Amino acid sequence: MSTPRRIAVIEVNHWHSTYDAAYLTVLQNLDLDVELVGVSDSDAEIAEDRARRYETTAFTDYREMIDATKPEFVIALGRHVEMPEIAGYLIEADIPFMMEKPMGTSAGVVSGLADLAEARGAWVSVPFPNRQSPWAAKAREMIAADEFGPISHIVFRIIRPTMQRYVEWDSPWMLDRSQAGGGALTNLGGHGMDMSRFLLGEDVQVVSAVISNIVHASEVEDYALATLRSSSGTLVHVEVGYTMPTWPANESDSEMKVAGANAMLQAVPDGLQILAPGRNEHLDTPVTVLSAYPGFVRDCLERVGRGDPPAITPRDCANAVQLIDDAYRAAGRV
Repeated sequence: MSTPRRIAVIEVNHWHSTYDAAYLTVLQNLDLDVELVGVSDSDAEIAEDRARRYETTAFTDYREMIDATKPEFVIALGRHVEMPEIAGYLIEADIPFMMEKPMGTSAGVVSGLADLAEARGAWVSVPFPNRQSPWAAKAREMIAADEFGPISHIVFRIIRPTMQRYVEWDSPWMLDRSQAGGGALTNLGGHGMDMSRFLLGEDVQVVSAVISNIVHASEVEDYALATLRSSSGTLVHVEVGYTMPTWPANESDSEMKVAGANAMLQAVPDGLQILAPGRNEHLDTPVTVLSAYPGFVRDCLERVGRGDPPAITPRDCANAVQLIDDAYRAAGRV
């Protein structure tokens, strides 16, 4: 197989089309021979805007776009509630694609998509780029070498700026629970939920959770804190929110840490820090989570070209969404 060249992007009302992950910009700057053959969105104005900015063709129906452009790979975005229908269509059409998390608004629906993808042998990937972060790579290396000893806890915190950014980024549906499924826990919590399984290689369960919307008074939460426990007893604290008070500066308050009996590894502003008896080591790591997205897209395209399976699958996404659903139940949201 050859590396996919013709790429289409579905439902570009999702902020990741042009902000944060900025997939359209990634495709524009990717040092591979790729062509953006079309963008789609049910909002004609948004579709035309993205098409004009990225010199491609706009469509208001993604099915028409697929039929007209015959893409070899698709990046699928859109409102969370619409993702299952889009994913199902692409799986049945046998088109390799990457879809943003959470792929749906409930664990049952996302698990059903994972079942379908597996039954059809479909090539589907979900971006959890924190897996490719230097912190995650070093943590896995140290866990494999038993450098931590018994691991007490893992901390994954990401607090992003105001919900207003979604309104300004053409994604006001993120404030609507019926469209988004939830707030910070749905949108950001999956990264931490996925990371807990990825690092520990164990089953994890939610033992407690709280959510709050005291800052923005929206119908979706702007802050959430969930504690998970692995089968061996490690606690994982997943803290997410939209309460970083710096907007319009697009900044985050983040923490990634593994703490064990013999060592601690944490991400620091300019790299990684390892603390242990007689050891205080700093490692320079210029790669950030956002800068990992181009590498993730490249990896997807190259894997398809080689005939390799995706690094992160719909089943991984379904597992993360199940933990999100469990956290909502623990927090008392119905």
